[in-house]
Amino acid sequence: MTTGTALHGSKVGLDKWVEAARWPVVRPGEMVRRLDVSAPTARRMARALEAAGEPPGDRRLAALLSLPHTPGVGRIHRVPETISAGGDPTTGWTAAQRMVIGVLRNRPRGTTARQIAAMAGLSERHVRRTLNALAEQGFTRLATENVPWGCQLVEVPLWRLDLTEPCVRALAFLPRRCGPVDDTCPRQVPAEFWPMFWSGARGSDALLPEDSFHVACTLLDCPDRAAQAWALQYLPLETLNKYRATRRLYEGEIASALDAAIAERRRVSSG
Repeated sequence: MTTGTALHGSKVGLDKWVEAARWPVVRPGEMVRRLDVSAPTARRMARALEAAGEPPGDRRLAALLSLPHTPGVGRIHRVPETISAGGDPTTGWTAAQRMVIGVLRNRPRGTTARQIAAMAGLSERHVRRTLNALAEQGFTRLATENVPWGCQLVEVPLWRLDLTEPCVRALAFLPRRCGPVDDTCPRQVPAEFWPMFWSGARGSDALLPEDSFHVACTLLDCPDRAAQAWALQYLPLETLNKYRATRRLYEGEIASALDAAIAERRRVSSG
């Protein structure tokens, strides 16, 4: 089951989600014909795929699996009923394999082995062995990509999920988090988001929490889903509340995301 994700409560087969996530253009009518689903289901699938905010392919599917399921926010992000996942493909997995996949499911753009090790609380050597073992099974893959670093591009070897149908099915059986989440406000905005600061303090110069409101206005107003997710997770709660009050956001997608993020962070901190 995909409890807690945007696919929570869907009877649509995982193979159909994988296929639809890779289409360049998502059209409900085309889904009805090619996927053999009803028109209402096709419309809800299209809205969910658009809400992922990523280009066609693995990133879109990974982002969809990372979107939280938030009942009460409205039906626009709801997908119908329950996935029939069949047998558990993660049977026999080691604790390290589960931890590594748990980290990667929340990193649709990919991340380094060193970062995975830090987040999973494992040694980098152990993580590399685990990643290679998962790659042999078809669950992960390694690629060297150009990653924004300030105003430059740097070549970085990134690990990410290889979102085949078995991999997506495996995610349905894994917990949403591999361990405690550190949402402590960092001192600086990640370099990949610096180009989004076009007025006021530059992203490279913005210090947190002093400049957190300026950072919130910049990242939450931009169309980049990763930047929005980072701001919602790490900026101080008082900053998020101030941003919402200043922008007078009481309904709509950003308001719903703010509500969900604030409620979840309060729940985690109180628990």
